[in-house]
Formats: sequence, C-alpha cells, structure tokens
Amino acid sequence: MVDAARARQLGIVHMLRSRTNVPASELAGRFGVTERTIYRDIVTLTAHGIPIQAQPGKVGGFRLSPETALDPLTIDSDHALRLYVLGFLDPPSTDTTSEDRARAAGISDTVQEVIRRLAQRIHFDTADWYWRDEGSGHLPVLRTAMLAATALEATWRTKAGGQEATLLKPYGVVWKAGEWHMIAARATGGPARFRLNLVDRLVPTDLTFTYPEDFSVRDWWTQTMEDYGKGEVRVVLDVSAGARDEMLRLSLKSTSQVHEHDNGSLTIVLFVDRWEWLIPLVSSYGPDVIVAEPEELRAAIAAQLRRTLAVYDSAMPSGPAPPDGRSDDDSRLRSTHGRHPGA
Repeated sequence: MVDAARARQLGIVHMLRSRTNVPASELAGRFGVTERTIYRDIVTLTAHGIPIQAQPGKVGGFRLSPETALDPLTIDSDHALRLYVLGFLDPPSTDTTSEDRARAAGISDTVQEVIRRLAQRIHFDTADWYWRDEGSGHLPVLRTAMLAATALEATWRTKAGGQEATLLKPYGVVWKAGEWHMIAARATGGPARFRLNLVDRLVPTDLTFTYPEDFSVRDWWTQTMEDYGKGEVRVVLDVSAGARDEMLRLSLKSTSQVHEHDNGSLTIVLFVDRWEWLIPLVSSYGPDVIVAEPEELRAAIAAQLRRTLAVYDSAMPSGPAPPDGRSDDDSRLRSTHGRHPGA
C-alpha cells in the first residue's frame, strides 16, 4: 500500500519532473507539511538513489538531475528497484482511501494509472538476493511492450543448446535471484517464464493483445515457485542443532513437514519431484544434515563424498590441521544463494 509519506514523496518527484527548480516552501505548501518534513523527504529519496539536486539562492530549490531525468513510462531496472524500496510498487491495496491520499499528495490520475499497471506487471521476489543484473538490456523494449500490450518477436537459447523463436505476449517481469524473468504467453496457451539473460532477441511488433484483467504476476509467480520441484518422492533429513537455524531459513514447500526434537535437532520431510537435485545442497552441510530416506539419495551422497575425499587425500598438503568445517555465520547460504546485498 502506498502510505501518505510515500505518496507525498512520489508527488515530490512528479513535481520536480515538471519544473526546473521547486523551493522547499512551495513543496511544503503543496503537500500541507512543514519544510522540515520536505527536507526529510528529500533525504529519503536521495538515499535511495533518486537524483535530486539542491540549488541555493533566492531562485533556487530542488530539481531532478538533468542527466538522469525520471520518466514513469520508461523506468529501468535500477529505478524500478528504487521505487520498490520506497514502496511504490507494492501490490494494490484494498484500502479505498489510498487513491484519495495519492490524489491529495498531488499525484495525477495518469501517474496513478502508470503505478497501478507497473505494480500489476512487476514483481520482486526477494526470497534470495543475488546482485547481478543480467539480461536488463532487453528491459526498454520489454517494458514498453508490457505497458502498451503489444506482442514481441522473441528468440532465446534452450537448455539443450539450441534456439527457439516465437511470438510472445508479455504479461510482466519478475526480479528473482539477481535475474529478470519475463512472464509471457505464446499465441496459444497460458503464461510461462523466460530468463532474460537467455533471450537473444526481442523485437516489438504492431500486434496488440488484451491483457487479462484478472491476471496478477505476483500471484502467478508465487504459485509457480510453490509448484516448482514438488512431487511424490519422500525425502527425510535429520538435521543437527548446529544446522537448525540455517535449514529453517530455506524456502520450504507447503507440503514439507518439520518435526522439532528436545535436543534442538530437526527432522525435515520433503516431497519432491526428483531427489537428485538435493545432492549438492545436502552434501554442503556435511555431518550436520543426514539423509534418512530414500536409500538411493543417501547412497548417492555417500558416493560423492567418498570421491571428494579420495581427491583430497591424494593431494593433501602439509601444514597445520584444517578446521572442522563448521561455521557459525551464514557463509554457506551466501556461497549457495549469492552475494549478500550488504557486501
């Protein structure tokens, strides 16, 4: 929901877009707050990367940097992230007063409609953060087609190493794990996801389509992630107390079961489509996570660890004994889930 402060801050950006210089006193009068509040809003906006410049003197005030003027119809990935941080891309609220607050903050109906459409079509999945921005070279073409509901000619690389080309109807984009994913539908059938860093070519067309009013990118993506990897294969993991907190931070499915024990350990039951994809994850925990079943997964992990040990034993360097491999920080999560955003 866009609260009053955020709506006012967006209104400030909107006023600065349309004027060369706007004094703090004029902004305060426009939004019915004190100049001190306006100064705090400017600090908040600039802290999140909105390029606002202060102009001293009697005819001074605030303005957007002319080199990076913002246009709500051409928001790139960086600006979209800033708007997300500020809360302008939150899902639409059922609170009917939010529109009244936005209007009172000076946000025109046109800008409100742009925000509504962006909120419907852009979703940031922050379950894991990898700070890469691969594939964003396609965003200018994609966002224009997405907002104007025009089809795209797309060519992308397949997992098998080939290429596929077809006409796509872009429904939205999702930021997940440092990559942009396009949510689009072919001429027939429902939506699917396409990683933009695998897309070689996006060409706009003159063909238009009717955007499904009941479609939500956020809801579709959430359900797709929930369904991904689920199946009937039962996997039981015995988790030591030392790995408890870390394992509980993993994204479990609705079908997963967690049983806590008095000594701080856990038993986690997963239902997956294939146990093979669990090998690298479970192996990374060493003796802190043990597979109880299925026996095939247990044997596969044991075989992998034996092969790894044989390699290390054949080239063991001399020197002090290595640490036991335990870690009290989040180094394993950071190594498997990407660089920490604060790094």
